[in-house]
Amino acid sequence: MRQLPVDQTLIELYINGRCTAAQLAEVRQYLHDPAYRESLQEWLHQDWQQLSRESYAPETGAGDKYRQFLALVQPAPATPVKQLPTVRWWKVAIAAAFTGMIAFAGWRWQQSLRQRALQEQQWVQLHNEAGKRTRITLPDSSQVYLDAASSLQYNKNYGITNRNIVLEGEAYFEVKHGGAHPFSVQTGSLTTVDVGTAFNIRYRHTEPSIKVTVAEGIVNVMDPTRPQTGVLARLTQQQQLHFDKATGKTIVQTLPDAESIGAWRHGILIFRQQPLKAVAAELERHYGISIRFASPEASRGVITTILHHSTVDEALDIVAMTAGVSVKRSGKDVLIK
Repeated sequence: MRQLPVDQTLIELYINGRCTAAQLAEVRQYLHDPAYRESLQEWLHQDWQQLSRESYAPETGAGDKYRQFLALVQPAPATPVKQLPTVRWWKVAIAAAFTGMIAFAGWRWQQSLRQRALQEQQWVQLHNEAGKRTRITLPDSSQVYLDAASSLQYNKNYGITNRNIVLEGEAYFEVKHGGAHPFSVQTGSLTTVDVGTAFNIRYRHTEPSIKVTVAEGIVNVMDPTRPQTGVLARLTQQQQLHFDKATGKTIVQTLPDAESIGAWRHGILIFRQQPLKAVAAELERHYGISIRFASPEASRGVITTILHHSTVDEALDIVAMTAGVSVKRSGKDVLIK
């Protein structure tokens, strides 16, 4: 069976009780689908090695949590067992789940529900449904244009102890310069650090790559698995990075113009040699509609077009004409054949 990669950042969000409903569904798939088994075990192995090199202050109540977990998954030992550093005892718990102790999954979910109220006190979470786009002013006056079907999180200490953002989806950032802390955006395994710029990031769990594009200025794209500096790429104006989430392969290219970067903010959708399936997914997010194809053949087209402030019907007509297909819409349901 071909093994699939896991999103390590998504697992960390789950462990800390900060998953959205869609993210939780994906984590559950990691736990139950054998195709993710080797990738998750590899992640556990790497984290265990890191744990063995570090020391931690005790986590409040962690000893009790650990004992509660052991009571669920195994009989009480006849002799005392040396307790692991409690701040990350849940690493062992996940490993146990993969050796058949499935009781942990339900227990961990209960724990995450109990912790969610506390977590929400510490994090500001913003989410746009399909068809909705928003402009957000952060506490340091930086501007974020959050695309449809996208989520953004930042700590309530943002601007005081950090300027860190967690993004899922797509967003365009105009960063306010100055201050003691660098502006950074975490997307999966990558972190983009601002060096004075405006930039666009696209990171969706359903897409194979992460894209970082610079409109002006400079950013450093960081990957903690890289040796020495951890810098994956340093991007300047009009440069775009493609990071393949499965292979780790990176491609940097220069775009023909800066105006197209983040053009979705202004109601402009640009498709260059895009598969019709990918175009349909973008239209679903942008207009809040549901598109299905009548047959596999109907979805195999590749198109190049630009939609300028188009209504949903105008957009569908342009796509149909360009791809050579027919479109039927009934409310929010669209059929392409």
